[in-house]
Amino acid sequence: MNEDSRKERELREDEAVRERRGALRGQISTAGITAQDILCCEDRTGFIGPGHADGYTVVLARSGGYLRRIAGEEFFVDASGGYVTRPGDEHRVAHPIGPGDRSTEIRLGAELFTDRFDGPPHSRRFTVTGTTDVHHRALLAAARRGADDFELGERLHRLLDGVAASAAPWRTDTCRRPAAARAHARLVRDVCAVLADGTPGLHLSLEELARAAGVSPHHLSRVFRAVTGRTLTHHRNELRVRGVLHAIEEGEDSLRTLAYDYGFADQAHLTRVCRSHTGRVPSALRGVLADRA
Repeated sequence: MNEDSRKERELREDEAVRERRGALRGQISTAGITAQDILCCEDRTGFIGPGHADGYTVVLARSGGYLRRIAGEEFFVDASGGYVTRPGDEHRVAHPIGPGDRSTEIRLGAELFTDRFDGPPHSRRFTVTGTTDVHHRALLAAARRGADDFELGERLHRLLDGVAASAAPWRTDTCRRPAAARAHARLVRDVCAVLADGTPGLHLSLEELARAAGVSPHHLSRVFRAVTGRTLTHHRNELRVRGVLHAIEEGEDSLRTLAYDYGFADQAHLTRVCRSHTGRVPSALRGVLADRA
């Protein structure tokens, strides 16, 4: 294949990937930064692509989950964090748990990106704190309320500062044996997919989750912490709290219903965990995430 044909094919593949990313639900463009609220409608379980990144982006997931392969690194993305891309990165995406995931893609210039995210090389995938996740959702709520560009620009910079400060990269060198390291990474991806697949996964016990993954609870717990730097309990609670916040954004106002749906013992348990992860109780977060001031 000659060079012109190869470039033409890559352009078609890039365009196909962009079209499959889903329906754009909203856009913020201010202070030299663009943020897009994306609902993905792609339902292929296998990887599609490749596409090629044409800019510097920080992508924050808000609900659901999907597989990403960027510059040769493969990982599962869920509401506990996101990932970054740089111009020229080859990327592919797959949806093993189906469509409907929600993400915010923030595109920024080289200088802004480098100032915050060009530290030592590490995994493209990262996690963020519950407090940063609230700032993320509050930014979108402010945009829906019609906040002016000055406020949105300030919120965007605050969010990027928070992501850069709180982002914890996932580890990629958990084992000296390459085969074992690949098996560990695959186990974590599979478990993350189970937990991200709506409320059924969040209701599983540790034993049931390990059984679904085909390993012992001890092995699962040890490997998950080695790869991600966090316990399964912490990760599960992050997903439960963020599921609650997403449901509040979508209009659910019964904390009793949310506690049941996301596997909490009761409303008081939901309140304690939410305060622990975000610094605020669910009733206070209703106002932060509301469409009206």
